[in-house]
Amino acid sequence: MRWPRKGILIRLCIYVPVLLYLSWRGAPPADAQVDGELDRKLAPHKRIISLPDGTQQEIVELTPEQAEAILGPIPALEQKDPGPAPADAPAKAAAPR
Repeated sequence: MRWPRKGILIRLCIYVPVLLYLSWRGAPPADAQVDGELDRKLAPHKRIISLPDGTQQEIVELTPEQAEAILGPIPALEQKDPGPAPADAPAKAAAPR
């Protein structure tokens, strides 16, 4: 079997992965319907704040109870035990006067 010219192979090695990546990134997410439903549930709790630099940011204000009602059970944060307190450096002996 005769292979294509080197220039064609190089172009294929460059353009095929680029086109595959762009087509993969351009596809709409499968959970777009879930996002729309979540946006509809969160809409009453959204508000827009102005930041000191003049930009505006949309935030969602929820109590923990409202968050559990809308989003489902929220996992508890694990409190890691810091372990024993580090031993203090030994006290320096008082210098003789």
